[in-house]
Order: sequence, then C-alpha cells, then structure tokens
Amino acid sequence: MRFIGGVLMRYDRLSRDWQKEDATFAPKRKVNNKNSHQHPHIIGSFFSRKLERPVEYESLGERLFYYYLELEQSVIRYYVQPVEIPISKDNGESWLYVPDALVYRHQSPPFLYQVKHEPDPNEDEKLKHM
Repeated sequence: MRFIGGVLMRYDRLSRDWQKEDATFAPKRKVNNKNSHQHPHIIGSFFSRKLERPVEYESLGERLFYYYLELEQSVIRYYVQPVEIPISKDNGESWLYVPDALVYRHQSPPFLYQVKHEPDPNEDEKLKHM
C-alpha cells in the first residue's frame, strides 16, 4: 500500500472497481489556451479506449504522451490533471500545481507525470519549493 494525494491505494489493481479513483482524480482544471498569444500551443481531445471517455490535452507533447499510455500494455489506467498540489515559497507566494497525469501500471505504485515541450528555465526554482 502507498499513500498518495490523500488516498490510500493498493497495488493489486487488476480487477478493481475504479469508481472511487474516477471521482477523486477527475480533472482539476479545464484545458484551455489561455495565454496562447504568449506561448502558442494546440489543445484538443481524443477518445480513450482504455478509459472509455474523452481525454483532453494542451500540447502536442501531452497528446503523444497520452497516445503512448493508450498503447503501453503495462498501463492499467491514467488520469489527466488529477490532483492539485499546494506550493509555497519562502516569500509567501503560493499557487496550486496540477501535474499532467497520474498513471497506474501493473505491479507498480501510481506515478505523477509532468509533460514539458521545452525546458522551462524557472522549473528548477519551482521544484525547490515542492
């Protein structure tokens, strides 16, 4: 068992009912192209056969990552923008960080992913405060 995002999870997930996780890890924010005039990106969605519902993405990198998850046989289930992680800096500044995906694989603990198209020069600074 492992504790993640306030939920206790078991590793034997092959024959489980996913309703609790589906509700807990529903997307925490809407996909949008806000600020696209500053950082152009492509948004869209596709139907996931693995999840039996539409999956939204905010970049080509995310789309390719989700396609990979669809094809990867070890992936049982995944959730897009699944949790909000509060981040606080020493100067009092704070925000909610939303990772791109939570992925469940056979015989592995769940893992959070952030997909990046190009290096963010501020990312190292942000990660220091996590």
